[in-house]
Amino acid sequence: MKIDKPRQYVVENLKYALNPRTIAVVGASRYPGKVGYQVIQGLKDWNFKGRIIPVNPRADTVHGLKAYKTVADIPPEIDIDLVFVAVPSVLIKMVLESCVQRKVKLVTVASSGFKEVGRGDLQNRLTQYCRDNKLALIGPNLLGMGSPYSNFNCGFIPYLPIAGPVAMISQSGANLLAALGNSQTMRFGMSFFVGLGNKADVDFSEFVAYAGQDPNSKCVSVYIEGLDSEEAFVHAARSVVPHKPVVAIKVGGSTIGVKAAMAHTASEAGPGDAHYDKVFERAGVIRATTWQQFLDISLALGLMPPLKGDNFVMITNGGGSGLLACDHFERSGMPMKELPIISGGLSQRIRAYMPAFGSPLNPVDIAGTANHIQYHGALIQAIRDPNVDGVIVSTCPTAITDVAAITDAVIDLKKRFGYLNKPIIAQLQGGAECDANILRLRDAGIPAYRMPEQAVDAMVSLRKYAKIQEGLSTGAAAPKKASRAS
Repeated sequence: MKIDKPRQYVVENLKYALNPRTIAVVGASRYPGKVGYQVIQGLKDWNFKGRIIPVNPRADTVHGLKAYKTVADIPPEIDIDLVFVAVPSVLIKMVLESCVQRKVKLVTVASSGFKEVGRGDLQNRLTQYCRDNKLALIGPNLLGMGSPYSNFNCGFIPYLPIAGPVAMISQSGANLLAALGNSQTMRFGMSFFVGLGNKADVDFSEFVAYAGQDPNSKCVSVYIEGLDSEEAFVHAARSVVPHKPVVAIKVGGSTIGVKAAMAHTASEAGPGDAHYDKVFERAGVIRATTWQQFLDISLALGLMPPLKGDNFVMITNGGGSGLLACDHFERSGMPMKELPIISGGLSQRIRAYMPAFGSPLNPVDIAGTANHIQYHGALIQAIRDPNVDGVIVSTCPTAITDVAAITDAVIDLKKRFGYLNKPIIAQLQGGAECDANILRLRDAGIPAYRMPEQAVDAMVSLRKYAKIQEGLSTGAAAPKKASRAS
């Protein structure tokens, strides 16, 4: 159901969705194959510090915890912040009534069987009941939510992400699981995550507004199948983007994708891509077009400052990776500049760190024989130059390349020159030694990628965000090409 703008009581109560003091699990089960069992198991496995109360009409204890027959039966002296519901849809109204009676702050419904199977009237009636009683409802038909900062894993989710800067708001449970898995294997750090499912009541906009207030969230990333409350989304995003970037990926625009989105999360067919480009432009949102790009630019925007100008330098030992980057920068509408155009003496200063057969253009090819000392010196010359706005470091391992030592040099660069607020992006293309050092770089707060195009997308997004901030600060609309990643 639509909203015109984020509702304040919802935004204020969303903290209980991610860090409740007390959670009641309705449908708590004694059997491992059930969602109601796995929810409590996940809370325990990840050392949730709050109180867990099982609700099961046929059990005295669940998971060794005292169980109650209904939410209303929980002793009145216990304040209930969050109720997680995993029971058949026909029982949901009774559960909601008990939640209202007990003045529960928030309810999450994992159960399916609503609009996605043609029961939109039932979903709307329950939503209206919640709104009439100011009981915020997340879902139904969702995977779960959580935060590594509060050790909170709530839903049928196998693991928490590593702690980091990206707030992940997703309509899809499957893609949310993919992002969580990426967090584990590729150090994609998250502040919190939530699966909205059918988003009958609590909307994208309200979680965007909450993320804007969350000190652990540095980038807000939203996966959208259906955006029915467009004005609320624009309102929330524009309140956030002066301080934090918002990234969105909108799917379900293809002919068959429209039908799949309806069956998946009851998302109705909306206008085409050109319309959503305009919505995101008004909102100051950067639009990703692929899932990989969505993750790549979210990480960069969460870890690095905006790129304040168009003068960026790439240092590489591989001419091929430099050429791939050159072409992708130009396709993205942000062509590279040669060093003499950026800064008069920079070419000569960098030449001291490369052999005679190296190329001091841009990308700067310091040749396949380059060691970590040469990398370090060239990078320092680039980042210290007042005319340089950011740097990309690219490594292609030869038999004499010490990837770990070059990684140390890049980490040192960030430690020594982070105060300049210039973005540093790394790209390591090779085998296991490169993958291992990508993880080290990400652990050190430096966006690092395997492919040149990923690094380019990251840097382009940082420039786009700077332009969006500039447009909002002057009261102008965001630049025409600043709302969509290439």
